[in-house]
Amino acid sequence: MSPILNSPDIASGSRLTRRNFLKRGGAAMVLGVVLPAGAAEEPLPPVGKGKPVKIGIVADLHHGLQPDATQRLEAFLSKAEEEKPGLIIQMGDFCHPKPNAREFVQLWEQFRGPRHHVLGNHDMDLGTKQQTLDFWSLARPHYSFDVGDFHFVVLDCNFILKDGRHVDYANGNYYIARELRDRISPEQVEWLRADLAATTRQTVIFSHQALDEIWGGNTVPNRLDVRAVIREANEKSRARTGVPKVIACLCGHHHVDEASVIEGVHYLQLNSASYYWAGGNFGSDGSRAVYDQPLYAFATFDPSGKISITGCEGSFRKPTPTDTKHPDAARLSASISDRVLKFSPQPA
Repeated sequence: MSPILNSPDIASGSRLTRRNFLKRGGAAMVLGVVLPAGAAEEPLPPVGKGKPVKIGIVADLHHGLQPDATQRLEAFLSKAEEEKPGLIIQMGDFCHPKPNAREFVQLWEQFRGPRHHVLGNHDMDLGTKQQTLDFWSLARPHYSFDVGDFHFVVLDCNFILKDGRHVDYANGNYYIARELRDRISPEQVEWLRADLAATTRQTVIFSHQALDEIWGGNTVPNRLDVRAVIREANEKSRARTGVPKVIACLCGHHHVDEASVIEGVHYLQLNSASYYWAGGNFGSDGSRAVYDQPLYAFATFDPSGKISITGCEGSFRKPTPTDTKHPDAARLSASISDRVLKFSPQPA
């Protein structure tokens, strides 16, 4: 695992401060280097046939709940400056569409390259979905884009089922029975089917909530609808080219470090940058078991058939879930694991 930057309560050394990062970003904007915050709506330029694509990923920063979320974002962006990924993506539960988060969003926008957003459920706790999209300068809640040999899809699983209809999350209406929330709309499922049919590239899907079966299926209730579309696309692709179209699905939301394979597709749950929601008084800060270091990952997608995840390792602040005897303590982790995942590549 790669070393990660010092946590906010440790001397920062050469780590970028918010002021310095904003200064650098401001200069870049004058030169026309920084893309608009809503750049996700436009196709990205290919990086070149056969070249790996590196992506910086951070999930569940929780500005507005985690007091040092800004410093954790600074740490990720500083590391991204070193790693020079082709793009960065945040996997949801980023911030509320409120004035006190404006500088947080501006900090994100200083990355000198393409930036992408995934909507998380808590992003709409204090506003509507449209207000959040506007606040982030994001044109659509779900979308897709190409980079080099890969196609990337961003899904929006932030719907509740109300009176037989799928309704947007807004202003905290998330807090209802589990089977009625964290859903994807039927219209979006059909959009995904058409989107996968329209691309010849192998595809990676991002969502905030999981589409797998980890943690007893405590994920998207109608996830099987999505997986049926993935299965259909992969069967058609295998019949035509001998290889699958969808190779991986990545999510945040669950604040754990887990991986599984379902019908040949890799599913990764990427840990929160900030904490695990332990509930009760099991955490170092009440319900939150806070990580001493900000967590993030860099994923390299190689057209030769390999996905390399470089994560980082920290620890829980005291008292840890083990100290407080949390029932799931044995499987909780303040880290994101390094992984190498294989897939069948397209023929040359």
